[in-house]
Amino acid sequence: MQIYATNADPAFEGKGHSPFCRHTRDRGIAQSDDLLSLSDLLARDDWDWCSKCGGYSARRLTDTQLSYYRAAHQLHDVAGQLDDERTYRAPVEPEALLKQLDELADWEPGGHENGNWDGSWRWREVVSDLRRRAERKRLHTAP
Repeated sequence: MQIYATNADPAFEGKGHSPFCRHTRDRGIAQSDDLLSLSDLLARDDWDWCSKCGGYSARRLTDTQLSYYRAAHQLHDVAGQLDDERTYRAPVEPEALLKQLDELADWEPGGHENGNWDGSWRWREVVSDLRRRAERKRLHTAP
């Protein structure tokens, strides 16, 4: 779920509106709108929300968007495990990461099974880079 508001900063004076509130002239979502997480929204009770629209608008992700979100977070997790700059890291198992990357390399959004979708080149590039890093890690940890 994505949650948008025109003003989600309680330190900034003024009400927060849904991008589709009549007070914003139904302008829709704009680049300057704030994107909130659900936990941010539920954790705060000090925002000044509009009494007409409630202050925010929620947008549910499609199945394809949710699938991408989950796969991208898996890539992000692998990247974090391979990050040598982290202060605290659990031991890395390169073989497990390589197996996970093999599975993620085959991910494609629904309806685009030919590997030619917007961002497919970037997806392959990130997976390839992480695979190289995991291979280096495997070589350095080999007995």
